[in-house]
Amino acid sequence: MVHLTSSRTTAFVLLFVLLVERGASDQPECDFDEFRKLYSPVVYNLNFKVTGELNAPFILKTDCNNLENVTQRVETFLEGCSVDKDGFMKKRITGLQLTKESLCGSELEDDLNIWQDCFDAKVFAECKKNVEERLRKLEQDGALDVTGDYMCRNLSLSFQCALQAGAGCPQKAERARKAVENYINTLMDVHECLRPTVYACEAKLFYDCHWVVVHQRAKELPFLHSGEAALAKYCKATKSVSTCTRNVQIEQCSEQEKIYLRTVEDGFRRSLDSLCDEKLPASAEVWNNCLNLEALKNCTSKIQDPRNFGIKDPYLETCREEEETLKCELAAGSNCPASADVAKKALYDIRMTLFDIKRCSRPKLDGYGGSGFSTTPAVLVTLSALCVALLPTRRTLLLDFN
Repeated sequence: MVHLTSSRTTAFVLLFVLLVERGASDQPECDFDEFRKLYSPVVYNLNFKVTGELNAPFILKTDCNNLENVTQRVETFLEGCSVDKDGFMKKRITGLQLTKESLCGSELEDDLNIWQDCFDAKVFAECKKNVEERLRKLEQDGALDVTGDYMCRNLSLSFQCALQAGAGCPQKAERARKAVENYINTLMDVHECLRPTVYACEAKLFYDCHWVVVHQRAKELPFLHSGEAALAKYCKATKSVSTCTRNVQIEQCSEQEKIYLRTVEDGFRRSLDSLCDEKLPASAEVWNNCLNLEALKNCTSKIQDPRNFGIKDPYLETCREEEETLKCELAAGSNCPASADVAKKALYDIRMTLFDIKRCSRPKLDGYGGSGFSTTPAVLVTLSALCVALLPTRRTLLLDFN
């Protein structure tokens, strides 16, 4: 015979579950500074050698004991708070645990003896030399000016050379190789540098070379400098992007990321002609004077702030805001004379490059505001679907769906 639970009992159980869930969600987020104070000094003081030097038994034993102790303290600390939602801290915790497991392995000592014998010191020295030379080239090209992380890249990639120097070791040394890799990752975490595998894909450098130029111009829109000296300076900076990226390596990036970077590069190259057009100074002066500022203000005031709009996908609303802003700017200049067309195209090209950089689909605006420009990019970013602009009716449907 099946007994049906009374509605009062059911309600009580549901209330209890709700309170438990709320209690769990009310846990404060873990303080990263406190977490770092717990484990960073221990990692800094580890004596583990990664470059083929002898790791004596007492070194391994001491390091293992210290790692076991700090891992336990970290895990106890985490019981009183919730790990950050973006996984920033969780990644470091996992790295610490992997390092502990590697350095405390029962057969690690034998593997490290093999690693010591097969470690190629010449490969290690040559690799470090190549890293330093490449970073100097990137610095000379201006690719490191924006990020300012020369020291971190040098440190991380130089440690990665230890793995290259051990690439010819037999399979029997695999535990040693893994211990070296885990130790390097944890050491980079406490130095607040990226791990070597992240630096191997230089997408961030490639992105920054383009962003720093485009962003500087976008801040002034819809107005454009009309002075010849200022525009000549901007043109020179625009042309310098190819120099900035010439030694940047993206071969080890994912296929998806490479498609995105090539899309940014192709779009930026198409913008170069309009930004360096010799007619731009005179055209910009006409454009700046003929813009209907009242209409522009009225139009942009109706664009909803992505931060206040109730759609869960931030990409979707950011891209929508960018598109609506461009529509307002083109509409505000729709009555400008033909002599302002060069400036209008420059504005349009800057905005289109921003769409590419922000992973948004280029909107189809042919004929809008008298622009008459083609807006379809040569290459579509795989992730662009995240940013497809919504019409008001589609936006309403999406809200209803959520």
